[in-house]
Amino acid sequence: MSWKFWKREANPMDPQEMLARGHADSSAPRSHDGRPPQDGFLPQDGFPPQDGFAPREGFPPRPQDALPVGSFGLAVEDVFSITGRGTVATGRVRTGTVSVGEQLIVNRDGQPLLQVEVTGIEMFRRTVKTAKAGDNIGLLLRGIKRDQVLKGDVLSK
Repeated sequence: MSWKFWKREANPMDPQEMLARGHADSSAPRSHDGRPPQDGFLPQDGFPPQDGFAPREGFPPRPQDALPVGSFGLAVEDVFSITGRGTVATGRVRTGTVSVGEQLIVNRDGQPLLQVEVTGIEMFRRTVKTAKAGDNIGLLLRGIKRDQVLKGDVLSK
């Protein structure tokens, strides 16, 4: 058996060797094939930048965008019922915080439907007392049946 595999062989794409040979200039941006950019646009950047681009332009307004800053908002992703416990609405908290015992309003298409009480909050099979923006949670709700809340509804304060 040879110990040849321990010996480091030259790699033609090694960045240090490319700099030593002068094939790469770290001060100038280059495309994948080493050519300078055309019109300041690199092919690996994706699409060229567009002036006045607005990401929500041309789309209908979303209900969760209408929430005041600082208030609680959760877009419902799934709803199910637990026998003996109640209705659970799952989703990601978009804004604000929610705690056990708080009153929430179920909104559909920007119109309030009904008021419910949070009796429990679970996050990844762990019971918590509060949830903040960015958390994926399940809210156990009192005062609502499974068929009264749908995917896409917004729970807010």
